[in-house]
Amino acid sequence: MGMDKAMLAVGAGPLWRRQVRVLHASGASRVIVARRRSQPDLGYGDCRFDLHSDAGPISGLMSALAVGGHAFVAVLAVDMPGIDPAWFLWLRGFCRPGSGAVARHAASVEPLAAIYPRECRSEVEGRVCRGETSVRHLALCLAAAGRMTVVAVPPRYDGRLASLNAPA
Repeated sequence: MGMDKAMLAVGAGPLWRRQVRVLHASGASRVIVARRRSQPDLGYGDCRFDLHSDAGPISGLMSALAVGGHAFVAVLAVDMPGIDPAWFLWLRGFCRPGSGAVARHAASVEPLAAIYPRECRSEVEGRVCRGETSVRHLALCLAAAGRMTVVAVPPRYDGRLASLNAPA
């Protein structure tokens, strides 16, 4: 992309603010914005820096799970502007105690617009320490262990999982 995606202007402000609004509107009582250590602070009260450098999105998930106090952590990548509050309300319907939810689309699962149970914290930490940074593989392993429910993306969400990866 050539720039910090969080700072891309979408609508009335930067993309990161949009995603915070989406999560709050979904019912999140607290929204953590995870950033790489090399990125500037956003001036947002719940901005956290990754606990491990160069681990990618799984480090952001680890940072959010480390805050604690909540049964679930909803994850929304900053570069997915097609996701709205209804997405998380829909996914929440598939969560059960100790089990989150992740959507399956044609290619695989989408782990960066998913809901993780707090019980997966030690699994996430162990993977990061071992250098296993694939969030998609994490979600699939959690599903195999009964800690994530995999649900098919309904037709009404076709195209909403697209990521902004190029200026065009």
